Amino acid sequence: MNGPPFFGWIALLLLLLYYAVLLIHFTRGFGRLRRPERPIPQPTVSVIVPARNEIRCLPRLLRCLERQDYPGRLTQIILVDDRSTDGTHRLMTRFAAGRRNVRVLRIRRSDGPISPKKAALTRGIASASGRIIITTDADTLPGPSWIREIVRWYDRSTAAVIGYAPYRTDPPYDGFFHRLLALEYLAMGAVAASTAGMGSPSTCNGANFSFRRDVFRKLDGYGRTGRWLSGDDDLFMQRIVQETGMSVRFAADAAAAVYTDPPAGFHDFVRQRIRFSSKHLAYPAGMIAVLSGVWLFHAFLLAATLAAAFDPRWVPCLTAVWSVKVILEVRFIRAGSAILDPRKLLRYYPVMMPLHLLYVVLFPILGQVLKPKWK
Repeated sequence: MNGPPFFGWIALLLLLLYYAVLLIHFTRGFGRLRRPERPIPQPTVSVIVPARNEIRCLPRLLRCLERQDYPGRLTQIILVDDRSTDGTHRLMTRFAAGRRNVRVLRIRRSDGPISPKKAALTRGIASASGRIIITTDADTLPGPSWIREIVRWYDRSTAAVIGYAPYRTDPPYDGFFHRLLALEYLAMGAVAASTAGMGSPSTCNGANFSFRRDVFRKLDGYGRTGRWLSGDDDLFMQRIVQETGMSVRFAADAAAAVYTDPPAGFHDFVRQRIRFSSKHLAYPAGMIAVLSGVWLFHAFLLAATLAAAFDPRWVPCLTAVWSVKVILEVRFIRAGSAILDPRKLLRYYPVMMPLHLLYVVLFPILGQVLKPKWK
């Protein structure tokens, strides 16, 4: 035959069909995100901030927390110093002085059965008095209405509310590399928003994550997922979905977003993504199956793209597959951007597209064969 090898061609087209159906399904989820119209509820809230050696970033976050427009009498801030050696604890205690709703906890050793960040969060949640727990990181910049907008999305059937945590692209993170990372995080945020809209949330970000305190206790905290270095966000969220029967909602409002510092350079980016990928085998079986299909499609596409360099018979088939992939991905990201992010990040898609192919194929492998590292 004049075309590419028959079975390779069929496999690639079937995997493309799978990927296309998945993206079309996800895109529909945006239309189901409805901003609540009812009066804003005012439950008590505890914001948990674990930090280790964050003397550079923490002052910005503390100023943001100080400016929140949610009632101070309903807000508790718990700062957890996770074995810092750089003055983070001193900064925390200085901030807490004279503020009755701020509490500082200190962890001097981390040798328990769960990972360090989860241990810090667990310690903070155990000391929390708020009905709603909101977690964030020390290197984030929440807006003044962040808490108010997050709690707005809770109703009686809601166990957790997740929010968008975009990467910053303002100085000093306004270079081309960081704009590519911001586009990738926009795509991840779009997946979180769309799947939550469909009632099957797949991912979230611990920099902007909230849940009911009684749900955390009911599930015995992080439970069996505690040993994983990462996953204080999505692994716990997936347990909420599986074990409580309650809903997880996405706070689709710009005021609910929390901007966060991206990795400073390529080395930090690789180390972070290896850590993220290391937990994939802890996902529920259904999600592993879905992700496996996505990985297989990209792996076959990468192999076919490389094969086309030596065998031009692959080119017509490959052109069609790439065209469909690009159309669907641009449509999906554009729909997500309209809800989540006003920045014109989609312009970087032509550069990100081939890099993302390598990213999707390689990092799940590296996450299993290399040991992830924490601070």
